[in-house]
Amino acid sequence: MGNLIRAEFLKILTTRLWWALLIPAIALALGWAWLSSLAFTDIANDIGDALNVSISETEIAVNSIALTRAMNFATLFPMVFGALALASEINRKTITTSFLTAASRSSVLGAKAIVYTLWGVIYGLVVAGAASLGVLIGSGGDLVPDAGDWILILLTGVLACMLWTLLGMGVGALLGSPVATLVILLLYAALVGPVSELILWVSSEGSNVAGVLPNGSANGLTGSTAAELLYNQIVEIGGGNPSETEKEAFDMAVRAAAGAPGAFSTWISGLIFLGWTTLFFGFGIVRNNKRDIT
Repeated sequence: MGNLIRAEFLKILTTRLWWALLIPAIALALGWAWLSSLAFTDIANDIGDALNVSISETEIAVNSIALTRAMNFATLFPMVFGALALASEINRKTITTSFLTAASRSSVLGAKAIVYTLWGVIYGLVVAGAASLGVLIGSGGDLVPDAGDWILILLTGVLACMLWTLLGMGVGALLGSPVATLVILLLYAALVGPVSELILWVSSEGSNVAGVLPNGSANGLTGSTAAELLYNQIVEIGGGNPSETEKEAFDMAVRAAAGAPGAFSTWISGLIFLGWTTLFFGFGIVRNNKRDIT
């Protein structure tokens, strides 16, 4: 297994795909976080001026939403990276040599799973760093979460990147065609998923139906984390004892702003998305244990 893992890393590092996708992931995360945090900060300062109060980094950390939104968008790139992991090799039949020379197909697929899990984490860490830098530049350090909350949001973003990588890998393994895999995944993640989830959320009057779907649960990882942290901060600053209805209304609004309308809480969203990842990845592995490689 060790040799297979080393061979898989070498195979990835000797191609341009890993950095060709990493560069736009960095640019998107940094740029989106920069612009959105700049907008959030300006709006908050304008409201503060209108009310004749001071807005500073000690106030409500609305730029948590900018941070989560930027990472959610950037997960497209680790998803594409994972999607091509097996689909390209199956399409070009280069997987045949690996299957024939290894002890078993399961060992090859297991090595790929380990390697692409690590690459998903790498993408997640880089995206988290780029989004953090963008928020700091755009906000000037104002309206940002404290260090502990910031790290928690980043960790959920890293987890989302890792799971998207494996889900993409599973879909690619099922279809065996890079073109079909990319078209389906990109259409779903960038258009069909967000639009259908918003329609479901609106038509169901704010229910959690959209949070059960892959895109909704993935975005809920970061979006729900930001919502919960912002709610706790508001209660701490403003005091009082909001009702459960008021808390749900606030969570709903923040999750929608973070691109996760109808999402469940962080841990439930994580479990749902883990379930989708396991489903696609598991079927993809089973499919390739029986696939004709000639």
